[in-house]
Amino acid sequence: MLKNSHTHLLRQLRKNKGYAAINIFGLGLGMACCVFILLFVQHERSFDRFHDHADDLYRVNKVVTPQEGGTEQHAITGGMLAPAMTEAFPEVAEAVRVLPWFSEVLLVHEDQAISSPEVVFADAQFFDVFSFGLRRGDPATALAAPMSMVLTETTAQRLFGEADPLGQIVRGLNNLNYTVTGIAADPPQQSHLKFEALVSWASSLPGEGRLNFGFMNRWITQVAYTYVQLAPDADVAALEAKLPAFYQQRDPDRAAQYHLFLQPLSDVYLKSTDLLHTRQTRQGNIRYVYFFSVMALLILAIAVINFVNLTTAQATRRAKEVGVRKALGARRPQLTAQFLAESVGYSLLALVFALVVISLSMPAFQALTGKPIGFSLWQQPGWVLAMLAGTVVVGLVAGIYPALILSGFNPISALKGSVARRSLTPRRALVTFQFAISIVLVAATLVVIQQMSLLQNRDLGFAQEQLLVLPIHNTGMQQQYAAFKEEVERHPTVVKSAGSNAVPGSGTSTFGIAPEGAAEGDQWLAHVVRIDDYDLADTYDFDLVAGRYFSPDQPTDMAAGVVINETLARQLGWTEPVGKRLDIPGEISPATVIGVVKDFHFQSLHHAIEPLVFYAAPRRQNLSVRVSLDDLPATLAHLQTTWERFEDTYPFTYTFLDQQFAQFYTSEQQLLRTVGVFAALAIVIACLGLFGLAAFMAAQRTKEIGVRKVLGATTWQVMMLFLKEYALLVLLALLAAAPLAYLAADRWLQDFAYRIDLGPGVFLLAGGATLLVALLTVGYQSLRAALADPVRALRYE
Repeated sequence: MLKNSHTHLLRQLRKNKGYAAINIFGLGLGMACCVFILLFVQHERSFDRFHDHADDLYRVNKVVTPQEGGTEQHAITGGMLAPAMTEAFPEVAEAVRVLPWFSEVLLVHEDQAISSPEVVFADAQFFDVFSFGLRRGDPATALAAPMSMVLTETTAQRLFGEADPLGQIVRGLNNLNYTVTGIAADPPQQSHLKFEALVSWASSLPGEGRLNFGFMNRWITQVAYTYVQLAPDADVAALEAKLPAFYQQRDPDRAAQYHLFLQPLSDVYLKSTDLLHTRQTRQGNIRYVYFFSVMALLILAIAVINFVNLTTAQATRRAKEVGVRKALGARRPQLTAQFLAESVGYSLLALVFALVVISLSMPAFQALTGKPIGFSLWQQPGWVLAMLAGTVVVGLVAGIYPALILSGFNPISALKGSVARRSLTPRRALVTFQFAISIVLVAATLVVIQQMSLLQNRDLGFAQEQLLVLPIHNTGMQQQYAAFKEEVERHPTVVKSAGSNAVPGSGTSTFGIAPEGAAEGDQWLAHVVRIDDYDLADTYDFDLVAGRYFSPDQPTDMAAGVVINETLARQLGWTEPVGKRLDIPGEISPATVIGVVKDFHFQSLHHAIEPLVFYAAPRRQNLSVRVSLDDLPATLAHLQTTWERFEDTYPFTYTFLDQQFAQFYTSEQQLLRTVGVFAALAIVIACLGLFGLAAFMAAQRTKEIGVRKVLGATTWQVMMLFLKEYALLVLLALLAAAPLAYLAADRWLQDFAYRIDLGPGVFLLAGGATLLVALLTVGYQSLRAALADPVRALRYE
């Protein structure tokens, strides 16, 4: 049986080379696209699964109800939450705090210095809770003592070379000395947490660590990620039900506004797009996973539809073969099995082609998605078995309908050559379905393009071009700030500069504020920007709508003045905010509003503009420099020379602000590229089938075309026989696809506070583009048929 099937398959390949090539190429390309997408989906769903206790680990998030109304979800909590939960709940086996530092930190050992953007504070239980391998050191004590530091292998290599780092001193945050107590493996790419150096949380405890960071160890300051490891038999729902009463006891002032909930660690990477304050963590999007999973199935469906259409279209050509076989005693089940075996054979050949495509295209796919996705036949046997099983299933699904049709021919009619032509309705329905899928994918691509254009071109409320930011953090510039700033501004291409703890695009801290007239117990929240000098408004070209900005002519401004944005004034109900009292407990009090700045975007356009307060509290974290583009290389050279004159250890680095904002939309850019490529491939696969189908139909209607031409039909009239049918199918596909595409696009756009309006234009354009490609594909075959010699056509058998 197997040998017989093999012989028949080879015979069909030789007899119908063109159709066989289209079937194998189309099905193989569809399989390759499906495998690529499923590899991406597997990669995204594998995050944080490597931890030994992954099923028992949760991040404690909170729903915040601001005084101004509405709700937000935050990933950060107070620094006292973790130890309090361990003490209060027997269900909590361990709890650990993790706080990525807010800026780059210079790590120095002797004459070697490196800048690290991923310095993270963590509790002593860090290596007990998480399965980040500690290559050297004791997991139980590595982060126990104040001023302890654990380096990753890569960081240790950069800082120490081949020398032994354990027990060595590293100068780091706040120019203090830390003892290296461990070397950790580099965090896997499938970890949402990132770190290059870990600092013991004990370093921040007042009275213990020399950092004495009280803000990290309060209920009021929300800065840390809190993770809990629950006992294996713990009831998560029951524990969550206890959290409101627990928080009421610990932090009664904010208990009404904060509602804690537990997020499974396996959900943190993919299901945190609705959470705020997730800085310095890797983040995916579960909606993209769902979208690409459906896309994989749809592209494979297009390829299978091609196979079904082409095989059924050729059914009449094999009628005599079926008649002979039945006359010789073949039964219908035998014929069905024979044709299914051929279909599976085509699928296996398509799989071989798909594997070649995957092997050759994997580097391009990695670049397209920006993910370190790998694939090896020998190292991933599970994938190989799954692909083989899937190929057999695809072959059976694709072949069952044609096999039933072919095996059902009447032998006498088949031998006489009088088999009735099969109804075209199922074939037309499948072609319409193909085009509906193509229209949905093209529409998705166009929506992403338009939304990205909005994000990149929307006015942010300040002049982001020609602005670069120099991080000064814990460098020697802290003590020489005024002199350095003055020297920077000496160059003729430097327009203005200003210092602040945060800059647009870098994130801010959120504090509770006490506005004038607030009722007792009211809790208002606002983002804060601490300024170092008087020049931030001029440097960024902020617009003032009331009052004034900080002025050197007003000595009290720096001690007791604040500037707020329009959003905060509006939420507080202040029509005339200048002169109002607004305190920030623990930061500046008493304070008076001296001005109102026009709303501008401090964060990405995923988020609406939120309340913001400026006040003076020199932190000297960043120097923003507005430059002229007349001679940018000379400007950068001046900045570097000036930097190196003031700072001989910390390397000179800078970022352009517009590029920093562009990084907010990296995932959308990758989505655009990925959807665009696979949408194009889906159309290519659909057109391959359409090309073969049109060629077959042209061959079937050869005599009809010859008669029409003899009777005076023009080339255009002959072409319209083909074109009008497929144009109608595309229009039907557009009607079916438009509602689905609209719902999908509208759901995706909900992730953005500022979004395009979905009008009919994008869907008409998608339908028009698909129609054009379809007509060009069919038009080639119809033109060949129309230009054929009618005399030869009339002799066609």
